[in-house]
Amino acid sequence: MEQLIRQALSTLADLGYSEQVAIFGVKNNQINKVLGGLNKGKFLFPEKPIFAKGTALEKVILTKQMGTYSGAVIDSLPIPLIEKIQNGQDCLCLPLFNDMKQLIGIAVIMQQKGIPLSDCRIQSMNIIRNLIAAALQLAEENDVLYQLANIDTFTGLYTQRYLEKRLQEEVVRVRRHGGLLSLLMIDVDHFKQINESCGLQEASRILQEVAELVGNSVRKEIDIASRYENEQFVILLPNTNVDGAYILAERIRQRCEYHVFTTLQGLPFKVTLSIGIANNMDITLDEKTNEEKERRELSKEEIVRRAEVMLNAARQAGRNQVMVWW
Repeated sequence: MEQLIRQALSTLADLGYSEQVAIFGVKNNQINKVLGGLNKGKFLFPEKPIFAKGTALEKVILTKQMGTYSGAVIDSLPIPLIEKIQNGQDCLCLPLFNDMKQLIGIAVIMQQKGIPLSDCRIQSMNIIRNLIAAALQLAEENDVLYQLANIDTFTGLYTQRYLEKRLQEEVVRVRRHGGLLSLLMIDVDHFKQINESCGLQEASRILQEVAELVGNSVRKEIDIASRYENEQFVILLPNTNVDGAYILAERIRQRCEYHVFTTLQGLPFKVTLSIGIANNMDITLDEKTNEEKERRELSKEEIVRRAEVMLNAARQAGRNQVMVWW
C-alpha cells in the first residue's frame, strides 16, 4: 500500500508541477486518514488523524467535484481552504471514486497561482486519478481479506495460523542471519471456573479485556500477539532474548493482576495469568567453568513445546507467575 501511495504522489507531483501533494482517504463521507503526502521530495505517512472541518475538503466531499481553492501547507501537507488568502498558492482537489461511484479519497495538489495546467495535463491527470482510485480500492479489498485471514475477530489479535507462519519465517531468518527470538505462552488462570461462575457472556468479555491488555503491552509492528487456543495467547518476540521476554511477561502478568475487572453488575473481579517462556537457542554450559560449551538452534516445534512445558510448570507452581526455560 505504501509503495502504491508513493508512486501515486510522485506521478501527481510531476503532472501538476508541484512540490506538495497529498492523498486523503474518505469513508462514509468523512476524511478518515492521511494516506500519504509528498513535500519537497520527502514522503510523509503521518499516523495522526486529519480534521477536514472548516476546510475545502468538506466541500469536495459534498459536491464530489474537482475544484481549485486557496491553499496552505499545514503540518507539511497541502490543505485547501474555504476562505481566499493571498499567499500565491492554490490547491487543486481531485475526488477519487471506486467502481460504485463512491468517494474513497481526495488527491490535493499545491500549485502556484496564475500558472494553469494545460488541457493535456488535466486530461492526463483525470486518467491517473481513475487509476489511483482503482488501485486504492483494490488495496482496501486486499486489506479486508488480510484482516479476515490473519486477525481473530473476537480478540483483535493475530490468529494462530498467522502466528505459526510468522514463527516459521523468524526461525528461518535467524538461522540465516543469526539472532534470537523468544516466545511467550499465556494462559488465563481458572478460566473454566470464571466461565461457570459468571456465564459465557461475562467470561467472553473478560477474555477480550485480557486480549486488549496483551495487545497494548507489545511493540507495534514488531511483536506478534495472537490468540492461540480458547483462553490462551502467544506472543512472538523477534530479536529478543529470554531476559527481555521475562521483563515483558512480568509486566503483562502484573498489569493483569492489578487491573480492575468488573462483572456486568459492577462487582470487582480478579483475573491472573500464568506464562511460560522459551527461546530459539539451547545453550549448554561447561560444568566446571560455567562458560558456554555448545549452542544449538531449535525448531519452531521445539520452541513451542518448551513454552508449553514452562506454562504447565507455572500452573503447577500455583499459577499467577512466569516460568522460563533458561
